[in-house]
Amino acid sequence: MTTAQQPDNAASALAEIGWRQSQVIEAVLVPGWYWWAVGAAMVVIGAAADYRHTLILAVAIPVAVVAIVGLTGTMIFGAYRRVRVRDAELLGGRGAIGSPAPATMATTVGAVALAAGGPLLMRRLRRIMHSRRAGAGA
Repeated sequence: MTTAQQPDNAASALAEIGWRQSQVIEAVLVPGWYWWAVGAAMVVIGAAADYRHTLILAVAIPVAVVAIVGLTGTMIFGAYRRVRVRDAELLGGRGAIGSPAPATMATTVGAVALAAGGPLLMRRLRRIMHSRRAGAGA
């Protein structure tokens, strides 16, 4: 009877290991809402830059940055400069197909890329990590 219990115990232990590995994998992946939140904060920054009002810049950019840092810190720790640029050095509206809001356009493209690419990346990483769990096969 001892020999029959050993394979059962081993199978049970492997199942427990697999379940715990799945928990770890899910815990380290970045959820889809994070990519949307960071993308939205990026658009806020771009829109503030296009509006060019000192008070708007002084409020919107720090709030967006604190949001991004806070979300990123939350993701990393598991709890769920000011630069002067002369206008002559910028592309301005010409750089965004004649748009008066090139920063908003650029950050919107970046936000869409994050919102679309982030979850795709996490799905791929999830598949890879689950395929490499102990007892999951080659």
